[in-house]
Amino acid sequence: MGGIITKIAKVRHVALTGFGAVSVLFVPVGASACAVTPVRDLFAYDAQTQIILDVEAAMARAQAAHGVIPVAAAEEITANARVEFVPQEDFDAEYQIVRHRMVALLNVWRRTLGPAGDQYVHYGATTVDIYGTTTVLQLDGAIEALDQCLASTIGIMSQMAQDYAQTPMIGRTLGQHAQPITFGKKVSVWVDEYARHRERLLQVRARLRRSAILKGAVGNYSGLGDHAIAVEQSFAAELGLDAPYAADWSGTRDVLAEYALVLGLIARSHQRIGQELFLLQGTDIGELREAQRAGVVGSSSMPHKRNPRAPERLVHAGRTIPRLAEILGDDVVNLFERDNTSRLTPVLEDISVESVAAIRTLNGLLSGLEVDRERMLENIALTRGFAMSQRVAFALSDHMPRVEAEALVKDVIAAALAADIGFAEALLADERVTAHFEAETIAQLLDPARVDAPAIRQVERTVSQPVSEGEDP
Repeated sequence: MGGIITKIAKVRHVALTGFGAVSVLFVPVGASACAVTPVRDLFAYDAQTQIILDVEAAMARAQAAHGVIPVAAAEEITANARVEFVPQEDFDAEYQIVRHRMVALLNVWRRTLGPAGDQYVHYGATTVDIYGTTTVLQLDGAIEALDQCLASTIGIMSQMAQDYAQTPMIGRTLGQHAQPITFGKKVSVWVDEYARHRERLLQVRARLRRSAILKGAVGNYSGLGDHAIAVEQSFAAELGLDAPYAADWSGTRDVLAEYALVLGLIARSHQRIGQELFLLQGTDIGELREAQRAGVVGSSSMPHKRNPRAPERLVHAGRTIPRLAEILGDDVVNLFERDNTSRLTPVLEDISVESVAAIRTLNGLLSGLEVDRERMLENIALTRGFAMSQRVAFALSDHMPRVEAEALVKDVIAAALAADIGFAEALLADERVTAHFEAETIAQLLDPARVDAPAIRQVERTVSQPVSEGEDP
């Protein structure tokens, strides 16, 4: 009886065991694991219909286990819960008559059932429960795919952060040159950010997996009999889901909205990274280059151009996916016990598919990114050494009060600007500096390739330390 779920649904039910020790950094998943088609297929006719049939069969088995319907009826319903018995052509024809999706499906399906199955299929159920649970299973499958995509993202970023942990580039604040950082440091920020996104998605998944529902038309188990609560719990277990929430959620849909809002937040991160990679590829900065296949044309009229492509798609995803999330967020405001104004499924499909596509784009972009180390050093040098002023001030503070050291460095910079000379030349021309530092020491202080040990360690800690819920790294 129990646990009979067809393969198309079974692969979507991976139980979570709590988050106290979930590593979100080191999951060896290749970039090829992030594919759009499996997520799109979850919402296609065959897969969706199969999930609906699985839900109906799980309900029948749960009811039989508690004596609500005969065991023979549940066995027959389960044996015939195959999409081949509800071909899309027959469903479409029936729908044109009845104009109700569930009734059309049941009418076609019943043609393959004997008297027992025909009498007890969909027994005491309401359409909203069946479709609500179907949505839960579809999103559970989508989250599984999204989690694999994010695992790939984090893996790619982690390797990049390690590879470029000592590659200096200028750090920019408010659009201006600030201090040198390393490209590995920049990417390590993304690693931690996407690890948090993965945690959020897993947390949403835990709530989603408690959202199987079998509570009837107004959520009070009406028509489901005295064993309704026990049947609902068995129903969830049959589908490989966790114990369902006690309260009705048909009129709230906050978990579905949370799923969408998390995807919207992830898309914003795509947008920010895409925008930065767009700018860093610009002719005036030129520190990065997006890999492009041979034969790709940058411009129809300007043959010299090598235009960014994937960054544009990421920026677009950051503008569109949050808009879809807004629609699902609006749906939390339902009328009374529930309404049907939202037409959830198409929006959930769109946001799930577009989210996977965006992560796939990001992964492809990062995997082929070309880093121009020499250009990064050239850009640091644009300020003629002034970007190293803090390091010089700190070094001088070993020989004088910190306030005096900072004032001295400001004086040197002012003199350099007035004389239109570089920082090194101005430092060597000031006796207050040369009283403590020789030319070699000044050259070392102004060398951006000398990366401080804590900065390197920061990258190492970020990419190597698993992050668990409630754990302070």
